[in-house]
Amino acid sequence: MTLLPAIEAYIRLKRSLGAVFSSDARILQSFGRRLGDIPLDTISSETCHAFCRGSGSPTRFWERKYVTLHGFFSYLVGRGHLTTSPLRKPHPRVQRTFQPYIFSLIELQRLLDATATLASNRSPLNPLTFRSLLLTLYGAGLRPGEALRLRCCDVDLAHRLLAIWDTKFFKSRLVPIGTQLTHHLKLYQYKRESLPLPAGDRSAFFATPTGTPIPLGKLERVFSRLRRQAGLQRPATDPWQPRLHDLRHAFAVHRLITWYRTGTNVQAMLPLLATYLGHFNVAGTQTYLTMTPELLAEASHRFEGYASVTKEDTHE
Repeated sequence: MTLLPAIEAYIRLKRSLGAVFSSDARILQSFGRRLGDIPLDTISSETCHAFCRGSGSPTRFWERKYVTLHGFFSYLVGRGHLTTSPLRKPHPRVQRTFQPYIFSLIELQRLLDATATLASNRSPLNPLTFRSLLLTLYGAGLRPGEALRLRCCDVDLAHRLLAIWDTKFFKSRLVPIGTQLTHHLKLYQYKRESLPLPAGDRSAFFATPTGTPIPLGKLERVFSRLRRQAGLQRPATDPWQPRLHDLRHAFAVHRLITWYRTGTNVQAMLPLLATYLGHFNVAGTQTYLTMTPELLAEASHRFEGYASVTKEDTHE
């Protein structure tokens, strides 16, 4: 068997098992273009290392490519197409320095206020459309792609529900939303009725002036523009600036802070938060719970209260 058919067979297998597998597929296809359609048993460890390593200083993408190739070669060995994996061991370890940006409520307001600058004669609904999109990403904790794939029939504002279909790992879920977000989406929905519906009630809810879905690339470009106008940035020496996906991180952290402040049993609520966000388990949600000073203060306050009660019980 040669490399390119093996890559395609592996991608088909992973997707048939429910994985979106888009990033991994791109890595494997790039690997195939680099080596060409060569016999599998001619792939050397030096070639794999050069592909993963790239140029410049090591990055987490080096590690990501190694993990992808490890899964691919394990599949080939398991199917008998190779006797051993050509990957070098041990697994490369690159220091993780990335931290998501957790917007404060004041920063979120500045970001929303900046949407007023999007007004134009060609797209008069731009300010309301992108303000509504950002509010949905934060208020419902959606992934950007999930919000952009919402259809008019998926938005049930009478029951305050959003239907999210075939998202990551092909999972679907119903997302309840709050009264404030519902009120704002009703305002947008009223204006949306003036736009075309190319596919009837299955047309995009967040739409361009022609009624078609807003591309993710456009949303990311608009977000970058709004972020700069709102003055939301890390130091210039930091390679990671606030991202669109960080609105979802902010939603999760703010929800945790609220639970601490209201005396809610956080451990009991974490599985519910995982379900709301569309994760398989709590472990998937933990990556969103960045320890901010505000969250640390609330957790410490809760612990102090627990320790005080325990101390009193001991004296009794």
